[in-house]
This record gives sequence, structure tokens and C-alpha cells, in this order.
Amino acid sequence: MTYAFPKSSELYRVFPFVEPPPVLRGPDLTRTAHHEAGHVVLMEWAGLTPTKAHATEREGAAEWNLEEITTEPDQAGDDTPLAAAHAAAVFHAGIAAELIHVGHRWQGVTARMRSSDWAHARLILSRHVGHSLAGHGYAQRVALAVLTKRWPRVQEIAAELTERGTWSPEQ
Repeated sequence: MTYAFPKSSELYRVFPFVEPPPVLRGPDLTRTAHHEAGHVVLMEWAGLTPTKAHATEREGAAEWNLEEITTEPDQAGDDTPLAAAHAAAVFHAGIAAELIHVGHRWQGVTARMRSSDWAHARLILSRHVGHSLAGHGYAQRVALAVLTKRWPRVQEIAAELTERGTWSPEQ
């Protein structure tokens, strides 16, 4: 299953909200590993430097070098709705990777409403698209397109997370 990179003209297209399918519920180390690996691969795509990730059956995290994010005035040109959607894709990459991993086709904005991933994506997008689902659908479709093209990299990192529980670029 592959996904095309969405056209920028679709940024404000509203997709329905859908609950995560039942197959994405409950503890599962392999699924969590793919979730975190999805974040790492989107970070790499976005030009961020992932520093580490960890995964257990119930939780995980992927981190990047926060020193790379700056508020210098010469980066103000990146403060656009499209750039915000690309940044939000990093946070939506986890659930996108889970959908790909279990073979469930994306059917609309898929989120765990209480997750920090959803909260961060919402914070990034709200300034540009308000609190509607517009922008989230675009960001999730970006994540799906990038991850399906880079799926071998996702699997490589997920395998490391499954085997060792941690991943870092040095491994």
C-alpha cells in the first residue's frame, strides 16, 4: 500500500475524524516500535536530528535535538500553514506508521485524542487552521506518503526497538 504526497492545495480539505481501528488498541511492543520508528523517519525527512527512541508494550518516545529549533528572524518565512502541516506530520507519523504496519488503509483523520502526539499536532496547526480537522488530514497524508516510501527504514528502526527497547543513531 502506498500513498501519494498530497497537493498543497489540499491543505484546508477537511476529512472526517475516525477512531483508531480496534487492531491499534491494547499493549503491543511491535506496534509501539513501529509508532516510534515512524516519528524518527519523519524527523529525518523533515531535517531534524533524532537523538533516541524507546518502546515498550505500552509506551514509547522518540526525541530530537531541540537545539536545532530556533526562533531566529531569518526563519520566519517557515511560519506558514504548509510548514506547520509538515511539522505536524512528525507528530502524526506514529499513528500513520501503526496503520501501515497493521495494513489498515487510512480513512480519515485518525487520532488518540488524549495523546501528546495529537496535542502537539493540534498546537502547531491551530494557529493556522483553527481547531478544525483541516490540516490534520493533510499532515497525516504527508506522514503516510513519506513513510510508505521509506518503509524499509521504519522497519529497520522498529526491529531495533523491538529487540533492544531502545534506538539511537549510533546503533
